[in-house]
Amino acid sequence: MSGEHKGKEKVLATQWVDSVPSWAWGPRSSNAKFGGGIITAGIPKVSGRLRAINKLSRKLGLKADEALRSSGHILHEVKTETVYRKFNAPTAIGFRELKAGIRNEMFPRWVAMTAPQFGFKGAERGGMISRSPADREMARALHIEAITRSLELSSDGLGANVNIWWPAWTSRRMDDPNNPPMEFHEAWDTMLAFWADDVLKTTGGVMWLEWKPGDPGVDYIMTIEQAINFCKAVNDALGRTAMLINNEFAHILISGIDVASAVQMTIDANLFYRFVHGNSGQKMAPFSIKTLLGHGIKPEDVLVGTDWDWLVGAGGQERWDDQQKAIGLMDRVGQDVVYFEHDVNPSGLDPSLVFDLSIRNRRNMLATERAPIV
Repeated sequence: MSGEHKGKEKVLATQWVDSVPSWAWGPRSSNAKFGGGIITAGIPKVSGRLRAINKLSRKLGLKADEALRSSGHILHEVKTETVYRKFNAPTAIGFRELKAGIRNEMFPRWVAMTAPQFGFKGAERGGMISRSPADREMARALHIEAITRSLELSSDGLGANVNIWWPAWTSRRMDDPNNPPMEFHEAWDTMLAFWADDVLKTTGGVMWLEWKPGDPGVDYIMTIEQAINFCKAVNDALGRTAMLINNEFAHILISGIDVASAVQMTIDANLFYRFVHGNSGQKMAPFSIKTLLGHGIKPEDVLVGTDWDWLVGAGGQERWDDQQKAIGLMDRVGQDVVYFEHDVNPSGLDPSLVFDLSIRNRRNMLATERAPIV
């Protein structure tokens, strides 16, 4: 009947908005996982990157509510105003400058803030699970600042009020021999207390967990099942939905399952809301980490692959079909908007060309999913 697509219920999502994160447009070299270290493209200053993203919006014919968005980390892309200013990257932008640039339409509107747990001295000790009180306090202060700024941008009509938690060195295998990793139950309880008893309770905010099996560490939350359980534990403790899931496609693949399956599980758990990180990987892991753990293999003994952060649609027909199916699933949830952030590493190529193709691929996938059956 009219309105049916691919034999399923009608499409309910009203708008898809693409986002190019400001970290991805920087001079990121074709690093070790891409086989080299030579920087051939990218813009050093974050202000220049944001202007470039706006330029790409115009090239794609996007404007107003359809225009590209962006995101960034405190410290690395957006300067902190806390006592941790010494860790600010020299290329980062000030928060007031960011707001003014968005208002003046020199910069794209914002989607997500994230407090990094990598890229500064001490992060390798685990941040919120570090045995150093100073490390834990820094993680707390930066996450509170990220959430507070997201709320401010949203209230001013400049942002989407999304916040990302990517664990990074909050993992079993940390780069600090003097700070041995915690047992699973201790780390779980420590992370739960950090979010439910402190940061999310203090701010009243919401956080999107970007789970990942490993790289650079070996994460405590290695599978989609564990991510769902952790979010539910936080939400139960707070009595509200305060933690959701940001499924990055490449992270799902290195856990040994396909993207569509993880997205469906997230939807079924009511933990998908408005935001996702889209990209691709060179292949799906040949084993399921969940299955390995179920057979008694220790997490630290699992050989976790690295995610290559290829553009959306890369990796062959099987990868394309999987990502397209995942996009169709999210489209049929019925939310008013989906912010699709292309967390892509251009690998030393011209970012404008890489993101142009990634965005066009995402559009083609959605169009195919929405096309009526002939």
